[in-house]
Amino acid sequence: MQFRKGGQGDERRRRVFRDEMLAASNEDGAASSESLKTGDDVDGRTYSDAAAAQRQPSLTSLLPQRSLTLVALFVLGGIAITGIELLYTKFFIGLPDQFRDSLAVLDVASRGSVAHWFASLTLFTGAIASQLVYLIRRHRLDDYRGRYRVWHWATVCFLLASFDAATGAHAILQPAMIELTGKTLLGDGTIWVAIVLGCVIATCLVRLAIEVSGSRLATSFLSLAAGSYVAFLVVSFHPALSTAELTRVVAESATLLAGHFVLVYSVALYGRHVYQEAQGTRRATRKKPVVSKPSEPKPETAAPRKRARLFGSKNVRIDSAHEKTSGESKTVEAPTISKKSIQKTVATNVNDQPEESDRSMSKAERRRLRKLERRQQRQGSESDE
Repeated sequence: MQFRKGGQGDERRRRVFRDEMLAASNEDGAASSESLKTGDDVDGRTYSDAAAAQRQPSLTSLLPQRSLTLVALFVLGGIAITGIELLYTKFFIGLPDQFRDSLAVLDVASRGSVAHWFASLTLFTGAIASQLVYLIRRHRLDDYRGRYRVWHWATVCFLLASFDAATGAHAILQPAMIELTGKTLLGDGTIWVAIVLGCVIATCLVRLAIEVSGSRLATSFLSLAAGSYVAFLVVSFHPALSTAELTRVVAESATLLAGHFVLVYSVALYGRHVYQEAQGTRRATRKKPVVSKPSEPKPETAAPRKRARLFGSKNVRIDSAHEKTSGESKTVEAPTISKKSIQKTVATNVNDQPEESDRSMSKAERRRLRKLERRQQRQGSESDE
């Protein structure tokens, strides 16, 4: 047996295949060396993957989530309000007159003071919190009427209130209302400002209370804010405090700042409530629809069936399955059925049918009648035999 010897063609194919493999390996090596040399210059990135937009916290994460954080914020707010009032009473009041103009920033009754700055900053924070609540609240599935839009209006109201707290723009209401009505109430007409702003604030608080009613904690603090505003009005216009100027100024400033802070705090609490509902860590507060239970259908009592009587027989007494038979009752034997009784019964049934009916008989009825006649004839012949 002889093996085939390789010729020049086989050698040529082997050489071409070897050259292709060497060329591919050279290209891969050049590409790898180039990537090692250039390194980060080719990618152009100077930050790690942790700086990507997908890994950055969202805006809604600014809402306070931990209970300790909420308690700390409340304590800090109380300390800030107390510090502002103490600076006014313990430091500013005791200053000589030549230093009061330069330190007017500590005067809680003057515009541009620390108290007004704190009120403006607090209300601006409320606007941010309202917008964060809106970003989550608009995705609620059962809000068919779009009540989440109230948080847009809340944001606008907080921004206007922040602007007014910083500039004191509400002072224009006093001369404007006096000019429109021609009346000054309670002296210089300052009460016009309280009436107009009181109506606006009361309307906003009622609408906001309806919205945050799902959170008991937020509703409680919102009620506390409303009480602070009412206390501010009482302190401002109560005649008993008209003589105690220092007490009245401090009480007005403290109640107003407390009302602003507690109002924003209630919005933050509701934002936490909504965020936890959206993340599934809190059970959603939904009112269960009142569904009346369908009345149970009465069991239908089966109508007693009439027992078919045997041809030419009398009534037979039959005891029920659970009824005890009396010992005195005698068993009744069913009568025997003979061929003659059957013949008589069939004959009477045939004779009872009218010979002539008002309508023509159908094909099935005629077939049944012929079958019955043949049966009668057959029975008659058997009886004759």
